[in-house]
Amino acid sequence: MLKIILLVASLLFINGCEQDMPEKTVWDEQLKTMDKAHEAEQQMLEAAELQRRAIEQQTQQ
Repeated sequence: MLKIILLVASLLFINGCEQDMPEKTVWDEQLKTMDKAHEAEQQMLEAAELQRRAIEQQTQQ
């Protein structure tokens, strides 16, 4: 009897682990916003680096 219960429990556990991930989650909008913010930050850092180089180049002349 114990073996049958363990077998059924293990089968249920394995079946539960095989579920596909949902395509849309609660956090999708927040993750998209964070990705956009990271992209904007990278653009700002690149622009600041270009400006710093331009200032250095002007002061060396």
